[in-house]
Amino acid sequence: MEEKIYVSELAGHCNEMMAWQILKEVSETLIQKGLRSIDPYCIEIDDNGHFSLATTTANHDDFNAPETIENQLNEAGTTWSLCATVFFVIMGCQVMNGKGGKGQKASSKLPYMRSEWPELSELVQQCLQFHPTRRPTLQQVHDKALQQYQRCMDEIRKGPKFKTMGKVSQTETDLARQDLAFWPEIMQKPMSNPYKDKSL
Repeated sequence: MEEKIYVSELAGHCNEMMAWQILKEVSETLIQKGLRSIDPYCIEIDDNGHFSLATTTANHDDFNAPETIENQLNEAGTTWSLCATVFFVIMGCQVMNGKGGKGQKASSKLPYMRSEWPELSELVQQCLQFHPTRRPTLQQVHDKALQQYQRCMDEIRKGPKFKTMGKVSQTETDLARQDLAFWPEIMQKPMSNPYKDKSL
């Protein structure tokens, strides 16, 4: 039997595009097939690089939202768990100083992942709000993830951005002339070596 790979194994090594893909595919599954407990140990990675939910898993309750009551699932709590999972696979650690939902209070500071990924970091931050009514819906998470995943795909197709050389400004020309004026001597062609190819 082939060994399954879970997103928990990506902890600390997940890039932006992969994070959007996790949000996109898992939220779509939850919308279509119903709510369930979410954590990094229940999301499988298939041979084609897609993410799906395992049929059976032990619930890791530190990925449960702060308001979670045992065996009672709701959409806001599932959204919290999904984004706590994404935070874990990107940052390599659990939210709330490793305490998860159990350690979150109304006064807890919301974590922010990376400044170079503002859209992703802000969405995760919104989903980790302490008050359930302030969190986005699963549909909103899916729509945002779909849009941003497509943006990442488009950027890969376009390739890296290179700075184009524009018209040289008058200021740049003047600075170049000043550099040349610094040298008082006239630059001359070096003299040829009189001993080259001659025996002494």
